[in-house]
Amino acid sequence: MKRDMVLLGVVLVSAIVGVVVLLVGRPARPSGGGPTPSGQEGTGQTPKQGGVWTPRSGHAPKAGDEYTNPTDGSVLVWIPGGDFVMGSREGEADEGPPSRSHVQGFWMGKYEVTNAQYKRFLKAVPYRTPGYWDEPEYNKDDQPVVAIIYSEAMAYLKWAKLRFPAEAEWEYVAAGGKQFEYPTATGKISHDLANCAGTGGRDVWDGVPAPVGSFPANPFGIYDLAGNAWEWTSSIYKEYPYSATDGRENPDPRGTMRVMRGGCWHFSSGFCRTTYRRRIASHLRYDYVGIRVAVSEAEIEGGRPAAPEGGEE
Repeated sequence: MKRDMVLLGVVLVSAIVGVVVLLVGRPARPSGGGPTPSGQEGTGQTPKQGGVWTPRSGHAPKAGDEYTNPTDGSVLVWIPGGDFVMGSREGEADEGPPSRSHVQGFWMGKYEVTNAQYKRFLKAVPYRTPGYWDEPEYNKDDQPVVAIIYSEAMAYLKWAKLRFPAEAEWEYVAAGGKQFEYPTATGKISHDLANCAGTGGRDVWDGVPAPVGSFPANPFGIYDLAGNAWEWTSSIYKEYPYSATDGRENPDPRGTMRVMRGGCWHFSSGFCRTTYRRRIASHLRYDYVGIRVAVSEAEIEGGRPAAPEGGEE
């Protein structure tokens, strides 16, 4: 009898617990930037989507608007002008002194230029192919075109009626409007956010460039600013503070050291920092150097002239 009473008590307690679970429910999964069920890091806020803009839109572009260049098919995102602190006291000596700079609104390539786009160029303009062009690790259509020297990239941009971003423009976008330490979706760095040396998480590309757009965009809606391929800028390597009028934006490629930004799949994550500057002689060819395009509103055929804005503060 006593044993039966104990068993009955256990059953009643189990039933009560079951009712409580049904009423309360399971604990909610934490929201925000914590680990997701797959173990990947949160990717931050989704960039605000703009509209489609063309030179016939009849109005000035707005933040996040996208324009497709008819010559090479590049999708560019409108970056509104603004102020930011360029450089850092925490990094390498040539990253300082930091200074407050102003960037006018401009269009920035949403992705790095791909092999498919470069094929389009080669079909239109008889020109030499990049290094490693026939190697399968580098020549998939959706990978960034790499092993491009400065003059070759200039030839592509001339055909496409586009240009490089200046070093100040690149860093302004990379900072994401939030002075991010790394030009990723969250301002942090990991293999869930960028293709840098090694693998893990979302990054499954070991020693090769990933298809463009494989990682989350930064707050401006720009992909792969951290890692994948180093990106040429238009800027000659000079000491800071940056000034667009001190000769560093001379387009003549001969005999100059140019600045690359962003890091790549071959380099460790520290090279992906927003303020890190890597200089390279414009005639040298490396398998990790690619292209990102830019253009000013006034440079687009049929576009409205850009309103004048102030210079460096």
